[in-house]
Amino acid sequence: MGHGWKPVVLTSQDYASDADVERFNASQPFPVVRFRRIGASPLEALYRETVLRRWIRRHHPAVLVASGSRAVLLAAGRTAGRDLPWLAVAHGTEFGGRGGWESRAFRWAFSQATAIVCVSDFTRRRMIAAGVAARRTVVVPNGADPKRFVRLAGEDSSSLKKELELEGARLLITVGNVTERKGQDVVVRALPAVLAAEPRTHYVVVGLPTEGERLEGLARSLGVADRVHLLGRVEPERLVRLLNAADVFVMTSRETAEGHVEGFGIAAVEAALCGLPSVVAGGSGLAEAVSDRETGLVVPPEDETATARAILELLGDDERRRTMGENARRRALAEQTWDQAILRYDATLRDLCGEARDPEVATASRRSG
Repeated sequence: MGHGWKPVVLTSQDYASDADVERFNASQPFPVVRFRRIGASPLEALYRETVLRRWIRRHHPAVLVASGSRAVLLAAGRTAGRDLPWLAVAHGTEFGGRGGWESRAFRWAFSQATAIVCVSDFTRRRMIAAGVAARRTVVVPNGADPKRFVRLAGEDSSSLKKELELEGARLLITVGNVTERKGQDVVVRALPAVLAAEPRTHYVVVGLPTEGERLEGLARSLGVADRVHLLGRVEPERLVRLLNAADVFVMTSRETAEGHVEGFGIAAVEAALCGLPSVVAGGSGLAEAVSDRETGLVVPPEDETATARAILELLGDDERRRTMGENARRRALAEQTWDQAILRYDATLRDLCGEARDPEVATASRRSG
C-alpha cells in the first residue's frame, strides 16, 4: 500500500446503488467495510460503535482517522480514555449554526482528537469560532486527481457540443449536487444579464438533481429554461469532456440556515486541471481553491449581479480567459493534487502514531453519511 500504510475503511455508502457499491469496494486495494443503515438513530449509533470496536480489536491500529461529523462522534466515543491516537478531519459544516446539544457534541468530539486536519483556513477559522479546544491543528486542503482530470484535444470538445446540440454556444458549467448549499440558483438568476450581453450562453449543471425541479421552475420563471441543462450524474469520462468543452466553471455556494457550507472546493480544482478558470462565491473555502484574478474570479455570495459581471468579464476576453485557465492548471498541478495532500497526511499520521514503517490505519469513515 502507498507510503507503507495498510488502511481498513469503515464507511456508510448510502448515496449509490448496492451494485455500484459492491463494484467500487471490490476494486479497492484495501478492505472496505460498509455500515448498513439501521434506521433508528440510537440503534444505528450502537451498531456502528460495535462494528468499529470489533475492527479495532482485530487490527490493533496504530492510529484512527475520522472524517465527517458522525464519524468524529463515533471515534471520540470509542477512543475516550484509551491509548489510541486519532485524527479528525474537519470540513466546516460540523461547526455550523445547529446550536443546542449538536453543537456541544461536535465541540466535545473534535476537542478529544489527538490532532485535527482542516481542509481550508476557512474551516480552521470556523472551528476556532465554534470553541473547539484543538490539541493540534493542521490545514491540508483537499486535492484532485491529475490522471483523471486532464486537458483534451479541441476536437473532442467540439464533438461533445455537437452531441449536446450546443454547437457555437458559450458554456458555463457547475458540478455538484443540485441543492440550496451549492447555489446553482444564483447562476440561473444571473443568466438574464449574461444573455443580454452574450446571447450564445448556456448553463450546464452536472450532479445529482436533488432539487432539480425547483431549479427548473426558477429558470422558467426567468425565461431562461431553454438555456439551463440539468444533466444529472454523468460517467467520469463524460465529466472530463464536459469540463473541457466549457468556457467557465461557476460555483456560487452559500451557507444555509442549518450551517452547511463549502469547506473547500474540489470541483473547482478538477476544472482547473482541465484548463478551466472559475467564478466562485467568497465567504467559504471555495475562495481558497481559486487565486482571485489569477486563476479565476471570486464574487460576493448570494450576488447574481456580481456573478453575471464576473462571467461576462471572462466570456468577453478570450485571451484573458485562456491565460487564467492555464494559470489554474499550473497551480493545480503544483499545489492541489491528492499526491501532495497525501504527503502531508502521511507526515501528520506518522507523527501521531510514532511508527516509522508499515503502520495500519483503521479509518472510521470517509464521509459523514
